[in-house]
Amino acid sequence: MVARRGRRRSLIHGYGAARRASWLELFFDLVFVVAVFRLGQLLLDDPSARGVLVFAGLLSTVWWLWFSFSYFADLFDDDRPPSRIVQLTAMLGVLALSASLPHGSDGDADRFAVVYGLLLALLTAMYGIVGRIDVEAREFCWWNAAGFLLGAVLWFGSLLVSVPARYWVWGIALVVNAAIAGPLAYAVVRRAPTQKSHMPERFGLFAIVVLGDAVLAVANGIGATGWRPAAVAIGVGGFVIASGVWWVYFLATYDSEAGNRVLRAGREAVVRSYFYAYGHLLVYAAIVTAGVAVELAAKEAAHQGPGHDVAGRLLGGGSQLAMMAGCVIIYRGISLSVSRPVALTQSGLALVALVVALAGLPPLVAVWLSAIAWVVLAVVEQRSASGRHR
Repeated sequence: MVARRGRRRSLIHGYGAARRASWLELFFDLVFVVAVFRLGQLLLDDPSARGVLVFAGLLSTVWWLWFSFSYFADLFDDDRPPSRIVQLTAMLGVLALSASLPHGSDGDADRFAVVYGLLLALLTAMYGIVGRIDVEAREFCWWNAAGFLLGAVLWFGSLLVSVPARYWVWGIALVVNAAIAGPLAYAVVRRAPTQKSHMPERFGLFAIVVLGDAVLAVANGIGATGWRPAAVAIGVGGFVIASGVWWVYFLATYDSEAGNRVLRAGREAVVRSYFYAYGHLLVYAAIVTAGVAVELAAKEAAHQGPGHDVAGRLLGGGSQLAMMAGCVIIYRGISLSVSRPVALTQSGLALVALVVALAGLPPLVAVWLSAIAWVVLAVVEQRSASGRHR
């Protein structure tokens, strides 16, 4: 039996025709809209420094699940009924996780930890089964299975610790899991998989998901203030920011062949590419935060929000600086260089972000100053891209 398994074709997606996201993968991404939306609501309800930390921590855990299931599909998913059933089961678990997001009670934290642990256990089983079947991928699969199993044990073990110390256990579990079932697995195995990858497309699709959430927040801000002129102007500025982020990301950051180039470049390049993957977390967090900040700005302008320049601090420090940091990390992960004009414009946007975060500007001014900075960056990026093509 083992010999027959050893002779069968590898389950890893080999080089061949270009791969695209399947309909199930698109459905899978949409399920995460629920989690991202609810996380945005948590930040909207508590935009304090503590609320930002809670939002960042929970978004990291949710994103790690999305990345983990997506990367497994990038490696092995064949879209046959068994694979579909596993993915649909995971989607149901994500919906349960979204409904269990902690709101400050021990009961919420208990349910969240249990559901999260079960989802990591599912990933453990998925890698374990493929590792048993596919000799070529066995060592890599078992390293990943070990990482997810250890993560699941820590998440279940966190039930023995009271809140807020439990959140530290979650953070440790996330770091350990992401280190083992990621760069460490690639660094130590004797035979690392080289698949035909479509992960850049998946990252781009998830960017669309969070941009949609940001645009929804803009609409909510206008609607909640009764279409007051200041709120409408802020909403338009917020849409310009979202459009600028979309323009810059898909013009300069998105590269459909980045994953395949890295895989062909060798093991060291693959390990470094985890900067590219993990840097997207900052980008996604920044987009969601920008949407929340614009909604708060609209309410502040209509004197319905928390005031005290919360929107400016979120928009400048919590969003735009995080976005720039995420882009730098992504560029480092795939050794992408930028032209001098683009680098100077990015530095200018970071400076604008600091001004917006610290100067206590009126909400309308803060939003439109940020919007103009994104328009300028999009124009410079477009000119740089046109120059490269020529």
